[in-house]
Amino acid sequence: MPASSSSLIPSALAHLATAAESNTVSGAGVLAVLARVPDPRKRRGVRHSITTVLAVAACAVLAGCRSFTAISEWAANASEQVLAALQVHTVPSESCIRRTLQRLDGDELDTAIGQWATARTEPAVGRRRAIAVDGKTVRGSGSEVADARHLLAAIDHCAGVVLGQVDVCSKTNEIPMFSQLIEHLDDVEGAVITADALHAQKAHADYLVLEREADYLLSVKANQPTLHN
Repeated sequence: MPASSSSLIPSALAHLATAAESNTVSGAGVLAVLARVPDPRKRRGVRHSITTVLAVAACAVLAGCRSFTAISEWAANASEQVLAALQVHTVPSESCIRRTLQRLDGDELDTAIGQWATARTEPAVGRRRAIAVDGKTVRGSGSEVADARHLLAAIDHCAGVVLGQVDVCSKTNEIPMFSQLIEHLDDVEGAVITADALHAQKAHADYLVLEREADYLLSVKANQPTLHN
């Protein structure tokens, strides 16, 4: 399925291509990260490693796939060169991909990929990392019987890469998830954390400075008149 004109997929692929040309993306490094994600399946009868399934799924989604069937079709049509680069010896079936991804611990995958992204976007010597904390509702994730998923993410200002994200339950809001998000991030000491007015909270500022030794830049609105003045 071709990506729509509003999709970020083309820009993502262009970013990856540029990074690959400058040797800042290592295929082996990515595969090693995926291998650390806990496999939710029982060991008996497993034909495809968790690395194989996740690598195939990630590449297929970047290519525009939006369903388990589309992911399996992408894998079946992938060239021998692509499959060899992903260390795929036998292409997994749709049912294998679907069952594995449905059982996968999303937080574990987020943490693993976030650590890899953090290492790959390390600032140059003499420069500080700047991280934006922002929440977004995932488009297309809701239905008539379920609320849309809302994620709070930490994004590297310079690279535009998500370093970590947490699920914001419909029964709460972003505020209590702020420290949980930052807690999962490496290399925060000396960084500058930016966030919108929702996170202009004394507890957030204390946590960043006293516990993580980071600096912050928070927006303040008139609904906090004393602080705003």
